[in-house]
Amino acid sequence: MPLYRDEAALVARAKQFDRAAIAELYRRYVQRIYRYVYYRVGDESTAEDLTAEVFLRALEGLESYSYRGVPFVAWLYRIAQARVADYHRRWGRRGETLPLDEKLVGMDDDLATFAEHREAYEDLYTALQQLTEEQQQVIALKFLAGLKNAEVAYVLGKTEGAVKALQHRALASLQRILGEDE
Repeated sequence: MPLYRDEAALVARAKQFDRAAIAELYRRYVQRIYRYVYYRVGDESTAEDLTAEVFLRALEGLESYSYRGVPFVAWLYRIAQARVADYHRRWGRRGETLPLDEKLVGMDDDLATFAEHREAYEDLYTALQQLTEEQQQVIALKFLAGLKNAEVAYVLGKTEGAVKALQHRALASLQRILGEDE
């Protein structure tokens, strides 16, 4: 767990208003948070604004963060999830999600390689849209953001068992939906 110890040291320094530590935490996590927010709102400008709000809220609430078995990045995702939910409530939109494109997944492959996989991404995107909002959130946090089940549970305010059940149902639904398309 060296990453978390290193992270804990950075957070401790950031709580003391160490600008270098704050900058390092931002650098480490801004792209991950942006991709999650972008996936959930589907608009670059809105995603940039909400990502900035996430880090502003994190900075304002940094004193209240303590490790308690949940890494700092999971705390950031929880803030991001709340900001996205507020955005959708404010604008009366259900969580529109964005197709899994090169911006979202950070593909470094060339355009030809991406084009080969485009149809599969589009099929997956269509299938994801058929999942419930909670299932989409679990899939995004687990597989797009790379969080562990305990971290996803923390972000969504659910038990780890509930997250596992949602993930299982989501994957079974995706398998059924994608199997029907063949």
